[in-house]
Amino acid sequence: MMQQLTDAASRPSSIACRDLCFRRGRRTILENINLSLPAGTMTALIGHNGAGKSTLLKLALGLLAPASGTISVLGAAPGASPLKVGYLPENVSFYDQMTVRAHLKYFAALKRVDQARAMALAEGLGLGEVMRSKLGQCSKGQRQRLGLAQALLTSPELLILDEPTVGL
Repeated sequence: MMQQLTDAASRPSSIACRDLCFRRGRRTILENINLSLPAGTMTALIGHNGAGKSTLLKLALGLLAPASGTISVLGAAPGASPLKVGYLPENVSFYDQMTVRAHLKYFAALKRVDQARAMALAEGLGLGEVMRSKLGQCSKGQRQRLGLAQALLTSPELLILDEPTVGL
């Protein structure tokens, strides 16, 4: 047990912020955020609409730049290790004319992951029956599960889910 605690303590934080601020024009969205999320833990951001939860996640992904302060992900700058971070956005976008299978093959090729892993993930997430369906024919829940499959493809060290239960 003590060995596990030592190993966990030696790993970098999954996400660490120091005096992190973000602004849109004159409006302050996040101000002086200080946090350190230990690797290997599960954390939920809870707050009202417009509280800055999605903004913080986008900063962690490197999709936005802070106005001031710092943020690190797995001990590095946001976006430095994209294959170590899986991301499921709040609103998943796919090509409606492509099949579920085609999307999975595409994501696997982009991320240089074996297609067998992609197909196994799809089966595990209950997408086996809709593999030949075009995304335009799939339910919101099926689309959300496809998004989760693509986020899990690389067996990421960190999984960031923005509103993951939408449509499920």
